[in-house]
Amino acid sequence: MLTMEQYDALEDAEKAAAILQGEFLADREENGLIVQLYSVGSFYGELYYDPLANKILRWRAFEGTQQLSPYLAHIRFNAR
Repeated sequence: MLTMEQYDALEDAEKAAAILQGEFLADREENGLIVQLYSVGSFYGELYYDPLANKILRWRAFEGTQQLSPYLAHIRFNAR
């Protein structure tokens, strides 16, 4: 399992690849970009993808759950 410390030691191109190897959780739209959320071992990673350019523009990794709030609005619950 990849740790945050190991992730931080990777080269930039390797960081995006490491996030893509994680488990996809959700996506959202932000300013025309698609932001994809992944679970990567003990932390989370986000990829900011430009669909018009078909290119990943940036990525970031974070620990904890406080930064997951933008995704919570997209969860649908089946209330009975």
